[in-house]
Amino acid sequence: MEPPRLLGCRDGVRLEDADWLALEEAYPRVYRALLASGATPDAAADAVQDAFEQALRRDHHVDRPEGWLFIVAIRRWRRSMFRARLFRPLSAVRPAYAGPDPLGVVLAEELARLTRREREIIVARYVLGLSQSETAKAFGITTGTVGTTTSRASRKLRARLADK
Repeated sequence: MEPPRLLGCRDGVRLEDADWLALEEAYPRVYRALLASGATPDAAADAVQDAFEQALRRDHHVDRPEGWLFIVAIRRWRRSMFRARLFRPLSAVRPAYAGPDPLGVVLAEELARLTRREREIIVARYVLGLSQSETAKAFGITTGTVGTTTSRASRKLRARLADK
């Protein structure tokens, strides 16, 4: 039997079926993007679920559902990390999940060494495939800043991965 289709509803206004389907299709990529940004699997899943919950409260069309979902999820993840740091002793801090693939482990480690801004922009550009202007709009920065940050972070990653 086929599971029921999920439709968002807010005060009688329904999220369009096409928007909801686009969000559902974006889930795995956004989840992996959060993992690449340094989130644990549980934190990434929670953040994406919270983003879906926020999507249910929307009453208008989203132009780029994948980018919107990523930005909402990464903001939720950042807030949860901040709260967790307030209540967790330093001895309990552990590295984020890196994955079983040795190359993936190295890449995840090198991504983690980038600044938060560099890491998030690299993930938005290369994991999610957002354009330079879409990334700039999503993060509220100029396209020049996105280009400079992408170039700088890519150079760092290439240099570090060449040494491995």
